[in-house]
Amino acid sequence: MHSLRIRRGYYPLIKPSKSPSLFVPVRLATTLPSPDASILNETTVARDEEGTTTEQGSFFVETVLPARYAEWDVRNWIYQSQAPRTSSRIKDLFSKTDLYGFKVLSVESTPKDGGVFVNFGFNPPPHMNPKDAIKEIEDRLHKDIERKGGIDTWHGLGKADFYRVKGRPWNEDLSVFPTNILKIEFEGPDVHQELLYDIIRPYGRITSMTKPSPVPAGTLRFVTVTFSRIRPAILAKNCLYGIGVADTTLSSAGTANAPTKTRLVFTYERPLKAHWIRDWISSHPRIVLPIVAFLLGGVTYTIFDPIRSFFIRSKVMGYFEYQDWRIVKFFRKNIFQRLSFNIIPSVGSSSTKDGGGSSGEASAAESAASPDKKAPPTSIESAAGEWKERQEAEQALLMYLVDTPSTVAVLHGPQGSGKSKMLAKVLSMTSELSATSSDSAPSHPRKTVVIDCTEIYKAGTEAGIVTSLAAQTGYWPIFSFLSSMNNMIDLASMGLIGQKAGFSTTAEEQMKEILEVTAGALAQVSVDLKSKMEKEKKAHPTQSKPRIVVPAAPLSTSQTPAEKAEGSGQERVSTAVVDTKEEGKEGSMITKAMSSSVTAVSSSVSAVGSVVQSGVAGASQEFQGLLGKAGLSGDKEGEGKDDIDWALSSHSPGGLPRILDESVNALPVVILSNFAAKNAGKKEDLLDVIAGWAASLVENQVAHVIVISDNRENMRRLAKALPSKPLLSISLGDADPATAMTFVRSKISALGPVQSLTPEDEAWVEKLGGRASDLDSLIHKVQNGLSVKDAVQTIVAQGVGELRKAAFGDDVDDAKDLPWKPEQAWIVLKQLAKQDELSYAEVLLEFPFKGDEAALRAMEHAELISITTTDGLPISIRPGKPVYRYVFQRLVNDNIFRAVQDIGYNNKAIAAEEATIKKCEEELLTLKTIGLEVGNSIWGGTGAAGSRATYLLEKMRASQEKIVAKEKDVKKLKVVLSTMGAEPPKA
Repeated sequence: MHSLRIRRGYYPLIKPSKSPSLFVPVRLATTLPSPDASILNETTVARDEEGTTTEQGSFFVETVLPARYAEWDVRNWIYQSQAPRTSSRIKDLFSKTDLYGFKVLSVESTPKDGGVFVNFGFNPPPHMNPKDAIKEIEDRLHKDIERKGGIDTWHGLGKADFYRVKGRPWNEDLSVFPTNILKIEFEGPDVHQELLYDIIRPYGRITSMTKPSPVPAGTLRFVTVTFSRIRPAILAKNCLYGIGVADTTLSSAGTANAPTKTRLVFTYERPLKAHWIRDWISSHPRIVLPIVAFLLGGVTYTIFDPIRSFFIRSKVMGYFEYQDWRIVKFFRKNIFQRLSFNIIPSVGSSSTKDGGGSSGEASAAESAASPDKKAPPTSIESAAGEWKERQEAEQALLMYLVDTPSTVAVLHGPQGSGKSKMLAKVLSMTSELSATSSDSAPSHPRKTVVIDCTEIYKAGTEAGIVTSLAAQTGYWPIFSFLSSMNNMIDLASMGLIGQKAGFSTTAEEQMKEILEVTAGALAQVSVDLKSKMEKEKKAHPTQSKPRIVVPAAPLSTSQTPAEKAEGSGQERVSTAVVDTKEEGKEGSMITKAMSSSVTAVSSSVSAVGSVVQSGVAGASQEFQGLLGKAGLSGDKEGEGKDDIDWALSSHSPGGLPRILDESVNALPVVILSNFAAKNAGKKEDLLDVIAGWAASLVENQVAHVIVISDNRENMRRLAKALPSKPLLSISLGDADPATAMTFVRSKISALGPVQSLTPEDEAWVEKLGGRASDLDSLIHKVQNGLSVKDAVQTIVAQGVGELRKAAFGDDVDDAKDLPWKPEQAWIVLKQLAKQDELSYAEVLLEFPFKGDEAALRAMEHAELISITTTDGLPISIRPGKPVYRYVFQRLVNDNIFRAVQDIGYNNKAIAAEEATIKKCEEELLTLKTIGLEVGNSIWGGTGAAGSRATYLLEKMRASQEKIVAKEKDVKKLKVVLSTMGAEPPKA
């Protein structure tokens, strides 16, 4: 029978018997040494001064203090004060035994492992093994301590136990906290796995044990042991640290190996290796980066987008506008306005809707209350009177806002033409047209979102562009700093995986995200407003009366001076909320006008009519007259309310609806101000993004969209974004001469009693036309001491310099960058100096344009000319400003400048005619190769080739005559340049 290598303490599966086929289980003799026999030097020998030797060892008492499992584990800090008392109590318990001279030398707590080391000394008999003596002492201590009630644990549940320390105790405070995994390093040859298992198994169940693996030179080999719990790992580490093991296992031949000593070093091992997650992420970027991008997008969509939508709705609805809170209005009306030092006049206080108001509104109210006291108009619009073109524009804009949105409205006109003020006025009209309005329920002003494109263009970086758009829409929170970080991540991913991770986005993509969230918020605003109106309608079912639009113009064809005076006063009341000093700043004017509660609407200026209620107390006599003609007036308050019927629809101009449906009134209005590419520079792609968003709003009927621009150039972008429907173009021109003169006369008269306009001054003012910016410049110059004549001449002189640079450039290189040719600008300028307007078709077809419509559009975009349209088709060409006609005349009368430009124009014309002659010559040579006589056909007479040749010859003759005439003109012009005797330009 071969010898079997059997582990100590285990039964073999079979045992041979006398019968060869019969096997019975039996326990064989031990062939391996016991673990205690393999452990070397459990104690140390100490010698005192007298030469007496003492054996020393240690016990480890567990769970008397809370173990510390992490840096943030506060239990150890809480029970730290109990450590001295716990150590003293344990010392008392262990000091009751005196077997073999047992004596407690010291007690050391281990706060991190939650235990206590009890260091002791004893003197065993000379013939006795110290290990056997320690076993007897340990048994005696167990009995004595158990008899005294045991050792209390730190949590008071159960009793603590103590174990013999077989190694060398190491009490350390490193930031390596207890875990259920121990790393056992071998300082010497490897210890057999079975022996190692037998040594550490008494402390607790082991779930796994690894085998030693190859390590770099100079590194200790190790195994990793995983316990089922942390407590066994703590016991094994503290009781076996630094233990010396002699491995005397049998060889495969059955002989014992020479004993080898190995020191075991125990350390805690973290369940997860340090930085392994970071290392894995850095080593798998192709997997990690797309997942991170997906998670970030999901977080943004599920968490941040609803928050952003809420803040957008808050900005539109004015949730955080404390001026509109009821409690603020109450205190302002009942407390602040009653103070003795209140600067707001009582008339202004009573005229405001909520009891508050501004000094401008108060002064306007005083003017309306005192017809005899005439105040100068604050702007051209105030002096407009019956301005037919503006009334038609107001009517078209109002009709757009009272209907469901189907297209984009483009309100264009020169700077200072009052686009923003007219829009604010029309919006105030629509706020009064509510089908659910009643005597007690308040009206609902239209909610607006104003996006000033100029603020977006001013941003120098992509982050600035996104931040500007977000601030105007109320989009928050926004993490602009992530843009640069995302660019860095994409740059790093290009180096790691050769492609971008997709984190970075362009400014256009970020704008699309903001505008998409804004569109969703606007849709929710419409739903909220509809719900609010329906609740008010149910709350006032018997009081709800439709508000009627009574057109002013069809009912009254003439006005008395008193009516005009009162009408102008009403106009001042309705427009006093707009800051006229900022007329050129479209965005700021709209924002101020939108935030005001304008309730008074002029009956004399309005193109559509006035919003009235039957039986309104305190109505003017003229206004009651209008109601009487319509059959709506009553002698007493409330009389005639039941007589309102649908007969008034015949008075509505252009089929204007009398009642604004609540679903339309609930739609917000999006205003895109300063929508012009000339301010965009190299950021014109941003206009395409905004145009596409505006088109989607009207297609989905989310909001009305009104675009404000100085010209029609960018209508093409909107038309491209909305190809299936035509745009609504509303044009505002300059004021007529009478209105402009009234405005200037009133402003000049306000400067002092001496100031007045003479007939000569009026002639000079007429040269400026009705452009508000030029008239304001005139007023400022007159205020600074210049005469009207000198001021106008200064404006014309400035226009000459500006026009020369804008139309022809500073030099030749600058002229090459212009989108038109110098001869094209010169011929239009020269003809407009003689005529008020030119035919668009004639200019387009003749030299030097020859169908080049882009040049004319570019000149209109630069405000050199203005192109008037009828039904969307260009009809005529006029100067970009009224004063430009005299600027053109000044340039044309400059002999040197005219000679230079005429020479250039004639040279281009000569080159064009020579090119025509050359083409005719080439075609004549082609006709000659046909082989027929040029003048006769086969059947006699002139054939097709002959007719064509005759036409070409006549065309050559005409071109040659033009060349001769142009060359004569060039010679004369060169004489003018050579003599340098140019006369001074005439005004």
